[in-house]
Amino acid sequence: MTAIDTLDTGAALAWETRLFEEVARQPDKYFLKVWEGSQSLVVPKKLAANPQFASAQELLEAAGWPVHVRATGGDATPQGRGILNVTHIYTFESGGAFDIPAAYARLCDPIKQALGDGATVGWQDGAFCDGAYNVQWFGRKFAGTALRFRPCRADKSSHTVLAHALMLMDAPSAPAISAINRLLAHLGEARVIVDAAHTGLPERLSREVFLDRLVAGFEQIRTEKGSFGAAI
Repeated sequence: MTAIDTLDTGAALAWETRLFEEVARQPDKYFLKVWEGSQSLVVPKKLAANPQFASAQELLEAAGWPVHVRATGGDATPQGRGILNVTHIYTFESGGAFDIPAAYARLCDPIKQALGDGATVGWQDGAFCDGAYNVQWFGRKFAGTALRFRPCRADKSSHTVLAHALMLMDAPSAPAISAINRLLAHLGEARVIVDAAHTGLPERLSREVFLDRLVAGFEQIRTEKGSFGAAI
């Protein structure tokens, strides 16, 4: 059975960054973890640069939704019960150029395979942190994905990648959607997030089976590529 760590969201983001730097210095290492964060919102640096961000943080924290800033891109996302994350950090030979679609495939394919028939990748209008690499289940968002990458410090012909996916074991709660919309409205963003754009884990699929398939999919990619090193 796949182990799930329960972590403070802010602390989890900090160790993602720390391990990203560690693997960049030691490309023979890789890292894969499934974790659940504390109730909060997470935003990219572009939203944190908004002049109203500090007051938005105060507003949401008072409502029980602390707001953390992450190093990867994207948009505002929730964390908490019913939401699991997978963090995959690795280095691979890139020949000097970074192939973003291929990197997203290494992140999205194991999630799609774990879900089975009905899983696709694409935009989902009305979803939080909408993007071209959402993993959908029959047309609704199940997972959001993000990447951070940089040339490997030890070998400039390789890239180190921090790949992160947020997966909805349960459809997001009304309070979570409301918290994101309050944040976006306070920042003057025109987007409105709607419940119906999202879905949780299919009823026919247990969490345990899904996670075991997910981890097996990442391990298969590591074996096939033959370029990931030993686990941290």
